[in-house]
Amino acid sequence: MKTLIACYSYSGHTLKVAEALKKAINADITHIESVKDKWYLLRLLDAIRGKKVPIKPCQTDLMSYQGLVLCCPVWGSRTPAAINQYLVEIKNVKGKQFGVFVTSGGKRPQKATIQMREFLDKEGMQFLGQMRILTEDVEKENYGEIFDFFAKKFV
Repeated sequence: MKTLIACYSYSGHTLKVAEALKKAINADITHIESVKDKWYLLRLLDAIRGKKVPIKPCQTDLMSYQGLVLCCPVWGSRTPAAINQYLVEIKNVKGKQFGVFVTSGGKRPQKATIQMREFLDKEGMQFLGQMRILTEDVEKENYGEIFDFFAKKFV
């Protein structure tokens, strides 16, 4: 399946996992970046409030893809504002398959995967799976069995 990985990464942890996934499933990757760079705490507040921020041009048209993997860090248990904006900008999603993954510094409950899944479900996409990898595991490059299980859904 031809898959696009759409990745927002602040510290590089999420990008590190996205690059490993790209290699594992032979996918394309697009980088989601905010137009304006904000201090981390302001980004966190935007995420908690469910805000959107302008993003730099990136691949938003899924016409030539069958699958999408959307990935980001968890901030305040929610998705970053740049991901919220990307979700409203993507096109040609109906009938495509998708998965989501997040990286997080802790094991507390999070709503980020639910937010992304609910939005894409409403757009007519078919959910394949999700994964969450802790920052400490990213640093050790220990993604566990969940990584392989998740990747197989997109081959």
